[in-house]
Amino acid sequence: MSRARAFRAGTSAVAILLAAALLVGINYLSARHWVRADWTKTKIYSVSETTKKILAGLKQPVRVTVFMSAGARLEQPVRELLTRYQALSPKIEVEYLDPKRNPARAESLVREFGVRQNTVVFRAGDRKKYVEEDKIAEFDFGTPGVGGGGAIKAFKGEEAFTSAILAVTESRQPHVYFSKGHGEAALDSSERGRGYADAKQLLERDNMIVGTWDALGKDALPADADVLVVAGPRTAFLAPEAGALEKHLAEGGHVLLLLDPVFPDPGAPPPDLGFKALLDRYGLRLGDDLVVDPANALPLVGAETVLANRYGTSPIVRSLSAEGLPVIFPLVRSVTKAEKAPDGLAETMLVETSPDGWGETNLKQLDAGIQKDPGDTPGPVSLAVAVSAADDKKPDPKAPRLVVIGNSRFATNGALSNGANGILFGNVMHWLAGSEKQVGIPPKTPEQASISLTDAQVRRIGIACVFGMPGLAVVLGIWVWYRRRD
Repeated sequence: MSRARAFRAGTSAVAILLAAALLVGINYLSARHWVRADWTKTKIYSVSETTKKILAGLKQPVRVTVFMSAGARLEQPVRELLTRYQALSPKIEVEYLDPKRNPARAESLVREFGVRQNTVVFRAGDRKKYVEEDKIAEFDFGTPGVGGGGAIKAFKGEEAFTSAILAVTESRQPHVYFSKGHGEAALDSSERGRGYADAKQLLERDNMIVGTWDALGKDALPADADVLVVAGPRTAFLAPEAGALEKHLAEGGHVLLLLDPVFPDPGAPPPDLGFKALLDRYGLRLGDDLVVDPANALPLVGAETVLANRYGTSPIVRSLSAEGLPVIFPLVRSVTKAEKAPDGLAETMLVETSPDGWGETNLKQLDAGIQKDPGDTPGPVSLAVAVSAADDKKPDPKAPRLVVIGNSRFATNGALSNGANGILFGNVMHWLAGSEKQVGIPPKTPEQASISLTDAQVRRIGIACVFGMPGLAVVLGIWVWYRRRD
């Protein structure tokens, strides 16, 4: 009897040791060979290929300080996203600073950086970048969210964090100039629907140096210009001024033309605004029309406001196409490419209307109503075109890059936040500046799950929790006792 008992004891000890060894082995292997998964419906925590490439190429440490209280509405998604960044690169160092638990350290950070709560600070060497709460997410204040305030409507953490990493690690800052002198809206103006202060802030946040170029009477651009933007001129460029842009492009420069429709009013400039020779040289046609698209009409606005969500194959719009994000153009004209691109160049349609859209060419009689006529530009109507080197795999660094969009108001204050306008403008500028690594990180929409209960349902659930669950345990206990009493 004692021998059998000793045998059972020995067997149990061996089994326990084997189980412990198995547990240690599993933990050892899982610590070195693990996989992170994103089970959210909208893949809010999945990292794009763009971010993976940038993190893999980091050559210096990037220190990240998260200045948030535990339980803040963005604390959990920010922590999860940065954990994935750390998993992709050992160069990412993250510090979480709760101002309630560590007020002395928080006060020191405020004095050092002048930041406010709910800010993420990125540092590399002596360069730093601040990402504040409104850059990380958009909120729906009509729906309560975790940690107080509104629920997260769109999470922009990856776009903001990856841009910040590039801002503190890229060695050179592109120089962007906005032309002035031809009735363009002021770059620093905060006037809604007119100025470009929001666009300037977006570009500066992405590590670009933004200034103005007084084009009136000039025949040359600033020597350090990487990108020139002509946004909504109201008078035509003279031949020497337009020639300065042609010369810049011929030398491998990059230009963005945002050209609005020209209505035949007294004293109006020519429809091509002085750019006919430049556009002809690059095989582009600027339509003398006003584009409408009844199939994509927006409620409570006129037909002249076009919602466009049909995109080409350019990397500029690849992310917009993948996510199905729309761009909203108030007063847009057609921009079409030639049947055959100039030698050595490629022309790519960026965005167009639905097949039901058309370009209204009878601009003198718009008051009589807009209707499709045989002489109108047929749909689908191209609204923007990009021109670049023909060989995408081995592009010539001296090849020009030109983007022409038949509208300037989509990038103005207020309009930049409509639909995917800001993403399109930012992607165009990054592509023109040669920083394609920052192109293609759209915001993500978290899944909002909610349940509505009446007062009676709440009372029944409360009764079930207080009496039902304990009562069930009692009943099960009695049943077990009854089965074992014999």
